Amino acid sequence: MRDNMKACQHTLSDDVIYKEVVVIGNGPSGLVTSYMLAGNVPYLKRNIPDELPIDDMLRARLSNLPPGQNLLETDLMELAEGLEGRSHNPIPLLMDNLLRPCADLNIDADSLIEWKYDVEKQVEHVVLGRGQPGGSWHTFPPALRTLSPAPWLALPPHRTAHPAPAPHSPPAPHSPHARLTARALANYCRRYVRVNNLQRFFRCGVTVTSVSRCPRGGGGGGGPPCASAACPRAATFCVSGYDSVEARCVRYVCGRVVVACGGADSPNAHLAHLAHLAPHALHHLAALHSPPPEVSSSSEAALVVGSGLSAADAVRSLRALRRHVLHAHRTPPAALARLPPAAYPDYWEIYKMMCDGPSGNHHNYTPYPDHVVVDVTPLDPDNDSKYSLKRVTLLDLATNLTTQVTVSLIVVLIGSRPDLFFLQTNFNINDIEIKKCIKCTNEKENRKIEENQKQCFFKNHWHYFKSVLGQSIQSCKSRYLNYTEINGNTDNKCNNTNCDKIEDGSDNFKYEVIPYTDLDKLKCECQTTNPYSSGLGFGIDPLKPVDGRSNPVAIDKSTHEILNAPKGIYALGPLTGDNFIRFIPGGALAIVAHIHKEMKTVAE
Repeated sequence: MRDNMKACQHTLSDDVIYKEVVVIGNGPSGLVTSYMLAGNVPYLKRNIPDELPIDDMLRARLSNLPPGQNLLETDLMELAEGLEGRSHNPIPLLMDNLLRPCADLNIDADSLIEWKYDVEKQVEHVVLGRGQPGGSWHTFPPALRTLSPAPWLALPPHRTAHPAPAPHSPPAPHSPHARLTARALANYCRRYVRVNNLQRFFRCGVTVTSVSRCPRGGGGGGGPPCASAACPRAATFCVSGYDSVEARCVRYVCGRVVVACGGADSPNAHLAHLAHLAPHALHHLAALHSPPPEVSSSSEAALVVGSGLSAADAVRSLRALRRHVLHAHRTPPAALARLPPAAYPDYWEIYKMMCDGPSGNHHNYTPYPDHVVVDVTPLDPDNDSKYSLKRVTLLDLATNLTTQVTVSLIVVLIGSRPDLFFLQTNFNINDIEIKKCIKCTNEKENRKIEENQKQCFFKNHWHYFKSVLGQSIQSCKSRYLNYTEINGNTDNKCNNTNCDKIEDGSDNFKYEVIPYTDLDKLKCECQTTNPYSSGLGFGIDPLKPVDGRSNPVAIDKSTHEILNAPKGIYALGPLTGDNFIRFIPGGALAIVAHIHKEMKTVAE
């Protein structure tokens, strides 16, 4: 691959950089993808222990491969056939079985893969991320513990997430299956780049704003065709963004794009049906771990909305601050119910309190099962901050009764979604008309036009209607007309309908069009977030927003190419439903293997 990169002498303009691959996101997904693109190749070990209880069909297929087989040159889908596990993607399941054989059986077995560096397999690439390597793990509360044990969090080629502890970093856990803190995992990701010599491939502090097709001729303008597969003139995509460190725009042209930005960029609290909560609530758990003085010193109650793990963490944090917690949640909380009590005693305590209901009488905790927030009113209209006292109305979905509570803090933690705005570059926001906007259901403008047209029509055609209808119009109860003008009667006291008629036939009668409108009843239900950030069109159900759990990005399972995007755009990790770090290397393997095969085909 490096030979192809050197063969071409074509150059680009000064503000454009060419890379064969651009990786968007520097979390665990971007880290392991960069590690493989840098020339680190997975090979099967020559001997598989007979006593290792791996899948029988997988063992049979592995035994048919030559000793030391390069996985990049193997039919990965054939090897993965029939495997079952916690991922719906076959190649991530395969890679997990090879890296951590029998992990679900709590067997601490050696990996069946060894990694070798091959300079010829190196693909020129760049990893773009908004923060430090590690992605969103740097934004979580430092003391928050992971769900997965340390061995499941390790990225190739390490066996544990503590390969080389740095000075002043927290010590490695005593138990090999202990859960790590978010700070420890974030530090591990930062060290991972340095330990594996990947620094030159990473560019931090960059926010990607656009991924678009390159015009013919790529970023280098016109000119004769080039025989090199890596010629900048053959670039397919242009990736634009902003570097907050250097305070300037950046632009890359490339042949392929890997979307590895994770699935927790935008909280679900910004959805349309929760718009009334957004101005009054916190939506990030980290805000509770560095609270302003008015939060840490306040004795007022706090309301937590949500039934998942983040909501449980918020309950624990607020109770640690000696705050009384009101907890509105669904029943039963399925996310917590699936966790074994022995491994997760912290979450099991919250789960038990939620199940006990109001009769549980727990200290500083009052649950409101199957309640939703229907109204929030600040007690002081002049102080409408997120930390001021507010009256909250809760609706019990079971009894249809409402309850009013007074709190100083509302925390809404009901999940999150990826922000894929940079992929929606086929739209121009400035040219979107209100009638055609898929986000806005604001019928007010449309209804206003209809009402104006209706009024003008009656005004302009009044004489025609009167001549056609004649005397029958007297019984018309139209809401658009003043009744006394229908029959020409200007004296409300006269009962004779023929009294005081206009005799000269002139047009001096004072008819009045009384407009009727329901515009005031119509309210805009626009989302508070950008309409194109939800990834509409890229999910398994293209009509719904992308969600790593319920509607992941639709991909070709064998290559991880996005199906509803131009050829050459890939996705992995939480975007494709692999929400556990242990399955991310499989997605990277599928992508890198496909890139190598395509580059080899073009070179030939």
